[in-house]
Amino acid sequence: MADLCICTFDKPDADQDALRKAFAAVEGVEVAATLDSWSSLHEFMLRGSVDAVAVNLDTEQGLEVVGSLARLFAECSIIGVSKNTKADFIIQAMRSGCAQFVCAPIDPDDLRNAMQRVRPARPQKSQPSRRICVVGSSGGAGATTIACNLAMEMAHHIGERVALVDLNLEYGDVACAFDAHSKYTIADICGEGAEVDAETLRVVLHELPSNISIIARPEHVAESRDVTPDGVDRMFRMLADEFPFVLVDLPRAYSFLSAVAVGRADKILLVTQLAIPSIRNARRIYEGLLEMGADPSTVQILLNRYKADFERVTLKDIEQHFGRPVFAVVPNDYQYVSASLDLGHPIGADAPASKCRAAIQEVARKLAPEYSVTDEPSKQGAGLLSKLLGRGS
Repeated sequence: MADLCICTFDKPDADQDALRKAFAAVEGVEVAATLDSWSSLHEFMLRGSVDAVAVNLDTEQGLEVVGSLARLFAECSIIGVSKNTKADFIIQAMRSGCAQFVCAPIDPDDLRNAMQRVRPARPQKSQPSRRICVVGSSGGAGATTIACNLAMEMAHHIGERVALVDLNLEYGDVACAFDAHSKYTIADICGEGAEVDAETLRVVLHELPSNISIIARPEHVAESRDVTPDGVDRMFRMLADEFPFVLVDLPRAYSFLSAVAVGRADKILLVTQLAIPSIRNARRIYEGLLEMGADPSTVQILLNRYKADFERVTLKDIEQHFGRPVFAVVPNDYQYVSASLDLGHPIGADAPASKCRAAIQEVARKLAPEYSVTDEPSKQGAGLLSKLLGRGS
């Protein structure tokens, strides 16, 4: 059996050492930690260092913890342990997300057989894919504009194709931002029971000349109901195998779909403006992200449409309010940004020297600092860049 790294979850007043020793006694199994609260378990899981979690189902939160693990860390196997051996309870445990069920007190042979069915899930890639989520504090904050232009600048910066997912299933504008008309959408690969492999994913991806592969929102609002959290998680795992960066345009919604996206995000850019209503909403969105499982350290504030000589609220006010420095500031550039939205062009296609574009380029560098900075296109080369970007088809 391949070596497995696991952690155990047990109630504080239980004999946690007994559970740990039972699993540690299995050859090839390493118990990395024993935890007794969801917050500590969630924090540990975000490090991505274990293949499986053994959960004592006889705790008050046992089944709830299993459900949260299955939703946020779908690639990790879950082993349920319980004294309750009634068929309906075992079925409930399996439906909640347990891959294996072990009766307590634990029989060593039974446990060994269960562990042989658990596959290692740690990624073997030396350079793991990174997921960047973008969410606006309010309608009109400019989150989709940031997400689309950031995807283009990221692809230019790293010199590789990146993925851009429109998770605003009802009213998303990612495809529109590139004047693209995608034959397939996220509903085609993330629906209930959809059988998707790498080849199917490539068919659904809409390839743009700007080195971006987009997954568009459904054409009809009703189709958004077909998209499932399991399907979205499966999609993200496949995208991670294909792309070094996956950017996600998130809706302002508290949902299982958004939770799947933010739970394993490397960075979440919360786009807001220096106006009291926008900042107030940003705080609510921030708290909602944490409740959906986002790691607080991944959430960064991006100020959009900044006008230094006009704003009544200062950058220092924002930093004190959120208790962290502002990650990036994108200046107001109404003329060029408005034209790009109307034409379905990224800003760099028509205004390569735009201050707004320069700020977004800097965001791309901060998100991927290990990549060498490529030469920026000169004004002379702007026409060529426009041709490369082209119009979506």
